[in-house]
Amino acid sequence: MSSTRDWSSLAPILTPWILDAVKSMGYTKMTPVQASTVPLFCNNKDVVVEAVTGSGKTIAFLIPIIELVLRAGDAAEGHIGGIVVAPTRELASQIHEVLSSLLVFQGPLSDHDGGDSEAARPNRPILKSQLLIGGSSTVATDVQTYLMNRPQLVVATPGRLLDFLGAKQIHSTGLEVLVLDEADRLLELGFDKTLNGILMALPKQRRTGLFSATVTDAVGELIRAGLRNPVKVIVKVGSGDHERRIPITLSTRYSVLSADDKLPALIDYLHRLKYKKAIVYFSTCASVVYFYSLLSSLRYKLKISLPTDLQLFSLHGKLPQGPRSKTLNNFAKTMSRSVLLTTDVAARGLDIPEVDVVIQFDPPYEPSMFLHRAGRAARAGRTGEAYVFLAPGREEGYVDLMDVKKVGMSMAAPTKLDDLKAHFYKLTWKWMLEERERHDMAVKAYVSHIRFYTKHTMSSIFNIKEFDFVGFGRAYNLFRLPSMPELKALPNVPDGGWLDTAVDMDKYSYKDSKREMARVEDLSIKAAKAAAKATKPEQPAEIKSNTAWSAQSERRERRDLRREKKVLGKQSKQADNRLEKADDNSSDSDALEADWKDMVSERKKRQKAEVELAFDL
Repeated sequence: MSSTRDWSSLAPILTPWILDAVKSMGYTKMTPVQASTVPLFCNNKDVVVEAVTGSGKTIAFLIPIIELVLRAGDAAEGHIGGIVVAPTRELASQIHEVLSSLLVFQGPLSDHDGGDSEAARPNRPILKSQLLIGGSSTVATDVQTYLMNRPQLVVATPGRLLDFLGAKQIHSTGLEVLVLDEADRLLELGFDKTLNGILMALPKQRRTGLFSATVTDAVGELIRAGLRNPVKVIVKVGSGDHERRIPITLSTRYSVLSADDKLPALIDYLHRLKYKKAIVYFSTCASVVYFYSLLSSLRYKLKISLPTDLQLFSLHGKLPQGPRSKTLNNFAKTMSRSVLLTTDVAARGLDIPEVDVVIQFDPPYEPSMFLHRAGRAARAGRTGEAYVFLAPGREEGYVDLMDVKKVGMSMAAPTKLDDLKAHFYKLTWKWMLEERERHDMAVKAYVSHIRFYTKHTMSSIFNIKEFDFVGFGRAYNLFRLPSMPELKALPNVPDGGWLDTAVDMDKYSYKDSKREMARVEDLSIKAAKAAAKATKPEQPAEIKSNTAWSAQSERRERRDLRREKKVLGKQSKQADNRLEKADDNSSDSDALEADWKDMVSERKKRQKAEVELAFDL
């Protein structure tokens, strides 16, 4: 590590305009991860960096990338000099935005290089960058843009980058440096084969850096495949028994809540906590859609209303790229108090300013994700609070597990929810009855949450056998539980799945006229089928379900009949040939056909008698 954390103390010395950039952007001193990593990376070392979230990792790899490509000079012309790979479009977009902010400081050469004339100094390239993500453009468009601008720096998601490198017009033989950001997340999302393809497409003579808040065993395999004698940098907070995996300015707390207490508790937290911005994490996209709709509709009707100046935002992976980018940008830049309801799509690496509170409504599927979620608060020295909601019983073991992971949690002060809870569920009942689509959303969210719960990597703590199906049904404001395999063996499921007062689902309508017409038409079709079935004469007993041995007997009879039919067919053909020779075939042929019919009839009678006997037994 550099003896001081002053940017000017680095060796080799940074390019003057880069020094101007970091100081103008407010990075007056290097963070520990920057002081440890930048000198190594700039001195052509491969690095593996593990540091707590919010510690300044993005700047720690962007500055070395720029420096290494600048040093390559003409060698970088016409080739991609540096690549950053990120697991999500949002993170890639944010990294590219920071990179673009740095590159702005290149400006005219005289502005940042002590007034030297351009003729008096060696030529250096003016660096350009390009963002490669799906959803906003096609691969062909990206290639065309690249050929027009010839950027030396690329920030991309894995799939789009591999397709881009596969285009014959793209040359990467001059690559100086590759960075994999949030490397463990890249592997968790199933990008291992894609990453191998990228590594195969790039030259081996390059510098490589892996950056993440958590380095897993799977990342170790990637290190062996893509790095040469890397230096491992681990930046810890505290030491020994006091070591932490989260910033010291972030407090982490948990609340033990029954299923139907969770949403009233969330409303209570958003009402009384002090924050500029807050992020609430849910397990699935369907949950985000449903709870955003519910809170948006009822926020002004609650006894404890959400602040009147509060803005609500919704973000999840099923949104098209345009709305996703717009939502994230608006949430990041709004000056009002705001809350983002989201999934883990906004859990990794995103640097959203002024986030003071993170609430994990649903615990994440693995411990490392807790760190990434919580790390959206208390960034760059700010203080912050992170909460997680746990169910009574086995889920409380999550606290001990996180303590082993160097994340200590204290219990949040309990609050009385009885009045708010009764008022809230009375409102949601009325709200749900107004529009059938709302119940559809609730059912979809409920089912998707159960599916998520079954996939927990910590199944000893989050065990589906102890999941409160009925309680969560009420928490999601369902009238009745859906038909699911998981519910069939439960002892406490109410008759018909009804949770409270039964609702006439035939009269429960959609506000959208087209959907309602389709529903009514579907009801008419079902009614007609039911009526037809009721008037249809009852089938004879013999074609109803049969016992196994009688079915086998029936199959044997059919097999014997087929054999005899073949024999008689051959005999018939031989008789026809003989009759043709006698020039008189009519009488014998008719007799043979009559014999065949009599035999078949006799067989059928015998088979019927045996089947009737089987049912009598």
